[in-house]
Amino acid sequence: MTRATTGRSPWMYVIGLGLVVALGYVLVDVSKAMRAEKKQISSYVAYNYNAVPIDSVVINGEGGVLNVSAYGGGGGEVCCVILPSYWRPGLTVRIKWQSGGHWERDANGQIVWRNGEQQFVEGTWKERTVDVPPYVGGEGPEMGRFQIYFLPKDEVAVLVSTSYPGSPGNPHPYPKDPRTN
Repeated sequence: MTRATTGRSPWMYVIGLGLVVALGYVLVDVSKAMRAEKKQISSYVAYNYNAVPIDSVVINGEGGVLNVSAYGGGGGEVCCVILPSYWRPGLTVRIKWQSGGHWERDANGQIVWRNGEQQFVEGTWKERTVDVPPYVGGEGPEMGRFQIYFLPKDEVAVLVSTSYPGSPGNPHPYPKDPRTN
């Protein structure tokens, strides 16, 4: 086509095509941003690879009591942690936990009671910010549950998965007490 047959410069077509391509890129970026903003509520469970029980867990400032026995875990799931529906690079969570709490005992080893209540001595609070490894995104149970792994030397790892420790697709074994193995 020439200017004589259409009345338009060929450059107008090139500019128009460029604008369409640029608009396409903008729409893709907007779509990614909208998808990244979606949130998913997931239950969480914890596994403890240490000799001291975990008394309480807080995830990103939210949470509460989650008793995780020494060299144990799993069992009941606790609600909830809020995660992006789709994993993104740089995703981290802040895990804060308390361990080593115990019931106050008298000289005879009996639990101390005051005003009709057993006296609990809180343990030490610790905190770590950890990377969240890539997970299968979604907006339902296919995303899996949020799993916290309390490792030796106060290290913490997390995983979002439908598989359990020791099963295919999960890099963590189930905790075992080294004193009994």
